[in-house]
Amino acid sequence: MATRATRWAAVIAVTAMTASGCSLLNGGGADTSAPAAGHQKISVGIIATVDDAPVKLAQAKGYFTEEGLDADVKVYPSVQQTMPALQSGEIDVTLMNYVSFFQAEAAKTLDAKVVSDAYQGTPDSLVLLAKPDSGIRTPKDLAGKKVSVHSKGNIVELLIKAVLQDNGVDPTSVNYLEVKFPQIPAALANGQIDAGGDLEPYITQGEQQFGVQPTFKIVTGATDNIPLSGYVASAKFIGAHADVVAKFQKAMVKAQKAAADRSSISSVLPDLTGVDKQTSSLLKLGVFPTSVDATRLQRVVTLMKTYGYLQQSMDVSTLVLPTPNS
Repeated sequence: MATRATRWAAVIAVTAMTASGCSLLNGGGADTSAPAAGHQKISVGIIATVDDAPVKLAQAKGYFTEEGLDADVKVYPSVQQTMPALQSGEIDVTLMNYVSFFQAEAAKTLDAKVVSDAYQGTPDSLVLLAKPDSGIRTPKDLAGKKVSVHSKGNIVELLIKAVLQDNGVDPTSVNYLEVKFPQIPAALANGQIDAGGDLEPYITQGEQQFGVQPTFKIVTGATDNIPLSGYVASAKFIGAHADVVAKFQKAMVKAQKAAADRSSISSVLPDLTGVDKQTSSLLKLGVFPTSVDATRLQRVVTLMKTYGYLQQSMDVSTLVLPTPNS
């Protein structure tokens, strides 16, 4: 009989492959509907998380082809790889979490615009996980604890700090560690961390494989439906290929709308995330917006300024490319 450690090692290996895009199913590829001659090419960088499911849906349902695009979709491990790929021209559009995007814009290391909103967090789709016997039930229980945030300075850390501050807990009393989303459940099980901010499919996998469970809400009240990520294109690419970007935007509106149908979105989740069909139906999903709303995105900037992620505020409306009329 396999030992528990052996089983953990196997699980970690599988989830690591999924997160890094090493799964054969997660490889890049063009729209599954054969593009007609004369279609314009676009290269899209995504990450193997539920945020990007509508891109896979756009491929499966032929939305890119309908708009005259030949879409090549490439899967990357994280924004640490997608942003350089966007800057170098290796890809034309990529998913980015908004905190990383606004920080890069403020630092002038990126000149880009949000062309399509991707994903909004809800109380059940982005959670703080812990073991049942952790004793972590309220924000006050996090003081002095080791908490993983995927990468320091990202949206998860921001949300945790906001919840702590709102509940009278010093955000600096927590020891924030970097553990990537797929590895968080195993890190909880082996005692590497006390709690971790995680998202699907790793929430459900963690519950099933390691018995971890959500604690108090970190997306709640003022941060409910907080924008998490969007698709960005460089200003250079937008200037040179405005028509291609507009077609991408229109295809993504169709895909985001289709994502509201659970059966449709569940059909692409196994390919994207590596979970089986049964598990994909259990995933707790957030919201897939169908338009880019600068006012909504300004909420992220306000939080970032409040907690020191930005030295100065910024006008998000200048960083958004409106969606063209269909």
